[in-house]
Amino acid sequence: MAERTIAEILEALARIETNVKTIAENGADHEERLRALEQKNGKRYEALTLSVLTAALVGVIGFVLGKLF
Repeated sequence: MAERTIAEILEALARIETNVKTIAENGADHEERLRALEQKNGKRYEALTLSVLTAALVGVIGFVLGKLF
């Protein structure tokens, strides 16, 4: 009876180990996807800032060229 209980415990431990490995692997994948989502808004803000600066620069250059000619 004790041998059977030990065998059952070892089987359960093997299943737990497999589950922990699976959770760890999935956790790493979720971490990568979360980082990508967090950076998405930053990239949009950078693109918006670049657009505004480009428009302002083109406006200034246009104004200067208009005054020259």
